[in-house]
Amino acid sequence: MKKQMIITVLLSGLILQLCGCATGFRPFTPTDLNDKYDMEKYIQKTDHLYVILDASGSMAYMWKYRDKYTHAKEILSYMNQTLPEIPLSCCVRSFGKKLWTLDSETTQVYQSDQYRTSEFEQALNKIDWPSGKTLLAQSLNLAEEYLKSKSGKIAILIVSDGKDIDDNSMDTIKSMKSSLGDRLFVYGIHVGDDSDGYVFLDQLAKQANGFAEKVDNIDTPDPMAEFVNRIFYEEFVDTDKDGIADKNDSCPDTPEKITVDKRGCPFDSDQDSVYDYLDQCRKTPTGVVVDTKGCPVDTDEDGVPDYLDICAKTPKGSPVDNKGCVIDGDSDGVFDHLDQCERTPKGARVDESGCWIIQIINFNTNKNNIQSAIYPYLEEIAKVLNLNPSMRLGIYGHTDSVGRASYNLKLSKKRAHAVANELLKMGLSKSRFIIDGFGESRPIATNKTKEGRARNRRTEIKIIW
Repeated sequence: MKKQMIITVLLSGLILQLCGCATGFRPFTPTDLNDKYDMEKYIQKTDHLYVILDASGSMAYMWKYRDKYTHAKEILSYMNQTLPEIPLSCCVRSFGKKLWTLDSETTQVYQSDQYRTSEFEQALNKIDWPSGKTLLAQSLNLAEEYLKSKSGKIAILIVSDGKDIDDNSMDTIKSMKSSLGDRLFVYGIHVGDDSDGYVFLDQLAKQANGFAEKVDNIDTPDPMAEFVNRIFYEEFVDTDKDGIADKNDSCPDTPEKITVDKRGCPFDSDQDSVYDYLDQCRKTPTGVVVDTKGCPVDTDEDGVPDYLDICAKTPKGSPVDNKGCVIDGDSDGVFDHLDQCERTPKGARVDESGCWIIQIINFNTNKNNIQSAIYPYLEEIAKVLNLNPSMRLGIYGHTDSVGRASYNLKLSKKRAHAVANELLKMGLSKSRFIIDGFGESRPIATNKTKEGRARNRRTEIKIIW
């Protein structure tokens, strides 16, 4: 019995080869998609088409005066004539067995990175006649191996009568869905009148976002155009009107008239995460923290951004240099906005006001000799003078009011010269000094008390630039 069945199938295939296939396909004038649809409102959704054509033995049986296999090839030809040559990779695979061969196999008859109408049609003609087993699961496994390296959305189109398909095919589709994700779509075209075959093919397609259609529902121009449109296109919805469809738009709320990149997002030239149309500082260096305006953060608000600021806690309102540090023009350690003596000599010790700590030299009553404790201070003055060769000093003597004014005037001058002489001994030139005395005429305290008179017996040193 089995032997008779094999012979019958082989003879049927031979008859189809010699007679049936020679009849060709029925005339078909495809509907222009641009005439049927406003294609400006649609975008391509499929990037890769993988056709699996059932050329097994069951497809050799007659249906509506022709074998089912001719119906299958014809409907693929109609689809091919309707589909424009859009940017699309394409592969066609069939399963069955060749003439005079008992072993079934699956064969790839077409593969191209760019779908061409003429090449697809030629590929259909390479598949001679139906015979052999249904190797759908094996064909799907080979499809997955081929498609896993592809990016973009995938449409697998199975053209079959749905007969003799085992459960492995369903498991394979589920595995492919897990592997390829939501970018996989499976569609079916059912050939014949086997309702169970149609139901199974439809269930198979629905496992991966697709559907199955009966061949006699799409074998005229307009229904075929609708079929092609459903598989390869989708309506162009662009809520923010930036030219990028919502489904591809990573930034669906872009304001109108803002230029966007291919992801639908406004440009961010300096990559600081603030879009150019909001960015007030469009040349921010890479990696710098910015505020909502796209400008580098300036925590202390001194006008120098944090990434350049080496003095990040400058008091508010303080003038700073280009490093963000408060300016200290005379380098005395007291910032200019606090410095009451902005031209402090180099090397001088200063107080909190930025002024040179110049000690008043006091004297005993009616004396002009310098006490030994004062000499370290005089050495410090000499050092500062040597570091500042353009600086001069005014040395001015004073007295209390005890005694005659004329005597006190002379005594004050002696006190000034006593200080100057000690500095001269340290190697300084006399031209560096202005020496004078004012007697009792310029007191800094009352002369009515012992303490006040002690303060007035003094020599003062002033800077002269």
